[in-house]
Amino acid sequence: MAGGFRVQSVEIEGFKGFTSPKTIDFKSRHVFLLGRNGNGKSSIVEAVRWGLFGSAYRPNEVIKNQHYSGDCRVTVELIRDGELWILRRTLNLGAGSSSEPTLTDRHGTRHPIREVMPQLDSVDAGEGTHIIFAPQSAPLRRLPEDLDPFERTVFNYLDLTHPQALLSNLEDFLEDQTEAEHELDAELTDARKNINDQIAGEETRRGHILNAPPWGTGPTPSIAMSEQKARNFIEEVTGNSPSDILEGLSLSALVENAEESLVKRRTQDQVSLKEEAENLTRSYGRLEELRDLQTQIEKQEVTVQKAEYKLESVYDGLTPDELQQKLEDARFEATTEFIKGRIIQDAITLIGRNDSEEAPCPICDSHHDRRVLELALQSTASKSDEAPSSIVTALESQLQKSKELADLLETEKTQLQSLHTKAAAIMNLVGDEDKVRLTETDDINQLIENYSQKVSTVNARLNDQEAWFASKRAQLDRLNEEIRFHRIQTRLTNLQADRKELKRAIDSYNSLVAFGESVRKIKDAVSSQLSNQLAQNIPRVSDSLSKAFSALTQHPWYDRLLISRNTLPKLQLRVASSHDPAGREDPTGVLNGQAESALAVVPHFAFSQTDDTPTEVYLVMLDDPTRALDTEHINILLERLRELGRNVQLIVASQETERFQEMIPKVFDKDSYVIIEPTGWLPRSGPTLKIVYE
Repeated sequence: MAGGFRVQSVEIEGFKGFTSPKTIDFKSRHVFLLGRNGNGKSSIVEAVRWGLFGSAYRPNEVIKNQHYSGDCRVTVELIRDGELWILRRTLNLGAGSSSEPTLTDRHGTRHPIREVMPQLDSVDAGEGTHIIFAPQSAPLRRLPEDLDPFERTVFNYLDLTHPQALLSNLEDFLEDQTEAEHELDAELTDARKNINDQIAGEETRRGHILNAPPWGTGPTPSIAMSEQKARNFIEEVTGNSPSDILEGLSLSALVENAEESLVKRRTQDQVSLKEEAENLTRSYGRLEELRDLQTQIEKQEVTVQKAEYKLESVYDGLTPDELQQKLEDARFEATTEFIKGRIIQDAITLIGRNDSEEAPCPICDSHHDRRVLELALQSTASKSDEAPSSIVTALESQLQKSKELADLLETEKTQLQSLHTKAAAIMNLVGDEDKVRLTETDDINQLIENYSQKVSTVNARLNDQEAWFASKRAQLDRLNEEIRFHRIQTRLTNLQADRKELKRAIDSYNSLVAFGESVRKIKDAVSSQLSNQLAQNIPRVSDSLSKAFSALTQHPWYDRLLISRNTLPKLQLRVASSHDPAGREDPTGVLNGQAESALAVVPHFAFSQTDDTPTEVYLVMLDDPTRALDTEHINILLERLRELGRNVQLIVASQETERFQEMIPKVFDKDSYVIIEPTGWLPRSGPTLKIVYE
């Protein structure tokens, strides 16, 4: 074997099926693991692989034994050129299937694993097959992970791993480059449109201002000139020279100060004038009200006088009591007359009852002529009915009218008194100076006229103040418009700078695109050269593959294994027959199960026999490679493994215990291998191993 590493032994603890620590001594020989599934064969294969590379066989696979409370640890003893190395790997909790290995030499000195095995790599050559090797030439920064195992093996054999890795790296780079170009192009396009749109918008707003410049027909003011305008405005509004506090303020701050000063000035002036106007209006209103009350009092006094005159006329020189007494007397007299009349009527009735010419007087009982007596009584009755009753009626009417007039007079006097009370209350509200003037001149109209003029004067001052404020407001609005103009100018300046910066970014982007084009040309050149190199070597490679394939499978028809020229530099495996005159090439899917299984190891059998192999292979691990193989093909496989074993160490796991135990001694030298047979497995103790060294 070439000067690579051999696995001397492996110690497994808490890994997969191993629930207790076990050390398996390989004695640097080939290892054949034989037995039924579930007893631990694959756990041993995977323990070696995990110990070397620290990655689980399948994604998300649990590698720590769930029934073992200790650490999950694998220790691999390696021998190279007679020197012992110990590689130990312990699973870090929470780190999935990863861990940091420790590699120590025979003196116990620790070394980074990449210092001792800088080119260590692994190829998964199909289900359960691992080839652990190191390329002889210097490693690249990254390996071509996109290559499948078959391709990687072929490129290693042809010493084209680095060109293929370079091509893969270039393709990966160009994929990122293209994505970056598209993203940057979209970002730069959006940025350019955004900046241009903003500039167009600001220029439009600036144009609207310049169509009617707030500074008039003069030249466009600078920021300093606008700031001086703001200071002058503040001085005019406040009446004070600008203080040192205003020095150093920005234009926006100055205009804000001017706004506050104008509002404060307006508030102060309006409060004073409005208060004065309200006081004058209030005094003016009181005097007008007082004047109205005085007019009403005068009218009411006339009304009272008229009522008194009417009442006196009704009394006709009598007092109310005298009039009442006169009425009582009249009523008495009228009653008397009424009684007399009734008596006369009764006398007339009495006389009428007598038919004689003479009748006695009902009163004096003297006899009179009946007719004369009746006429006399009727004449007396007629006179007594008229006068007394008419006098009573007249007196009652006079008395009723006097009462009504007296009530009316009282009402009018009450109203007059109320007017006097109101006038006195208002007079109490009138200022002392106005009272004196009213006392001296008694001309309330002149005083009201004076107040009217004062109110008009104050209102005129208010109107003037509002006009002044409106003019200042307009002046301040023009200053604000100047600020807006300066802000637009500043934004335009910044946007122009951004556009220049964007131009530099676009230039850099164009350089990046040009660089990408150069890389694409390089990639095309590498791809072309690699394809040419592959095309030159395909016949030789195909011959080697065909020999190994034919020997392993002994297929009755398909005896050739070819690499298609149509997909270069991508390698595509095809099968053909030397007996086919048409020379057709078919996909590998036409093969049966035995031939399909053989494909996984064909490249390694083919290339490991070459004297000038560029691959220093350390170890080939095959987990159940005999699936779908009959006895004859198992024997062929073992023959090929013996040839392969001259250069590498083999670790082979298979369920074909009886056939392997029968064939292995016939194919391999007795001191070149060890047979390990897991005979059972228990949850607490793990696998039971039967180890046979020939």
